Amino acid sequence: MDVARGRLRRLLAPALVLAAAAVAAAGCTGDTGEPTRGGDRTLTMWTFKKSHAEALTTAAAQFTKETGIAVKVEAVTPDDVFVSKVQSAAQTGGLPDVLEVHSGGEDLEMGASGLLQDIRDDVTEAWKQRLLPTTRESGVLTRQRIDQAAADSPFKNAAAGQRFSVPFTAGAFGIVYAHKDKLKAAGLAPGTPPKTWEDFLDALKATTARDPRQGGLALGLKVSQTGFNWIYQPLAHSYLGRDRFHALWAKGAARGFASPEGVETLELYSRLTPYWMPGATTLGIDEADIAFAQGKAAFDVGGTFTLAFLAQNGVSPAELLTFPVPPSAGGVNKEISMSPLALTGLGLTATAKDRGAAVRWIDWLTSPAGAGAVARKSLDLPATDLGAQAESLVGPDLAAMQKFFSGPPAGAYDAADVSFQPSDYDQVKPGDVMVRLSPLGELTPGQAGAELDKAMASMWKATG
Repeated sequence: MDVARGRLRRLLAPALVLAAAAVAAAGCTGDTGEPTRGGDRTLTMWTFKKSHAEALTTAAAQFTKETGIAVKVEAVTPDDVFVSKVQSAAQTGGLPDVLEVHSGGEDLEMGASGLLQDIRDDVTEAWKQRLLPTTRESGVLTRQRIDQAAADSPFKNAAAGQRFSVPFTAGAFGIVYAHKDKLKAAGLAPGTPPKTWEDFLDALKATTARDPRQGGLALGLKVSQTGFNWIYQPLAHSYLGRDRFHALWAKGAARGFASPEGVETLELYSRLTPYWMPGATTLGIDEADIAFAQGKAAFDVGGTFTLAFLAQNGVSPAELLTFPVPPSAGGVNKEISMSPLALTGLGLTATAKDRGAAVRWIDWLTSPAGAGAVARKSLDLPATDLGAQAESLVGPDLAAMQKFFSGPPAGAYDAADVSFQPSDYDQVKPGDVMVRLSPLGELTPGQAGAELDKAMASMWKATG
């Protein structure tokens, strides 16, 4: 996901420069249908997520009944088509009122370029309070972001505190999916997730013993950082605790990955080696998820957002057991939860023709009713905190996943917190080391720790 975002931002750059007075957004390869007319008030909305288009259109019909404001939704996939639509629309002025974009970067770049409106005065404290706490400030340009930006960045012409989007969908990495039928066939309880890392390894041992070719673990290790980011990091965080985990990256590496405790975390990860599905290092993220959906592995690791992709590939959520990467029994934190990060946000374009109606639509979409309606149909978790209403709004499967976001604060793993890493941190470098550790087995945990410390030292040196 991070790789795709980076590529998209680079491709968008020319369009942002050319269209500083317009709004960048996502277009459509196919119309999702004519909107229900609401008098003369009709909004247009673009999303880059095909899986959201139908859900948004259904939600728009409900919104129209309540407000009399019609909304026409369009979507485009894949990214290259999306970028082409953005570039064309940004130059010709054929842009929508509201758009859904990636949070935490794309929204800020578009806003700083004058393409999205500053909506900080519209988003009241009460509005923010109904959002998941770790997502509330997504879409807000910070002073730190401005100061760290390159001299030619559009951020240099923007003001700290401007809000260019409201978080719409949220999620977390480090979520494990398992086929219940494969668990049952291996003699495991299909409705009971493993409580510890050691229990998880025992489950993998059982499923691979039952089916050596199709009982293992799927993950798109062709994108090497997936293993490091999605499995190792939450595992090491729970094992060491937050402060000691952060110290692994510290400048000088006095307590880095090659330290005794650091090596212990790498040894825990290396125990996965016998259980990877055949060809794991040759598969991309989507390819690994598809292989899992086809029954070629018993377990799959991704994010909360993976559920929607698996459903699109024929797997019912009811057929899956879902749980976060479990903590080691010997670690500091015995329970783990995932701090959600905003994945997409809703922005108001600079050329929106009916500002009041557009803000009202964004407000409604991020209310429990609107967010729940979209989530239930799209299977993507909302950034809105649904609380006790979750199961009634989104159903038992999504409600169970949103519970992963609530747990002891000390054990909450926050993938969005990169404050302890070098400013030009390159995820691929540690990812490549981790693949050499497991599944390739080219490095011992101690050797992998030394390689990781060497990579971190190089990155810290480059940042000054």
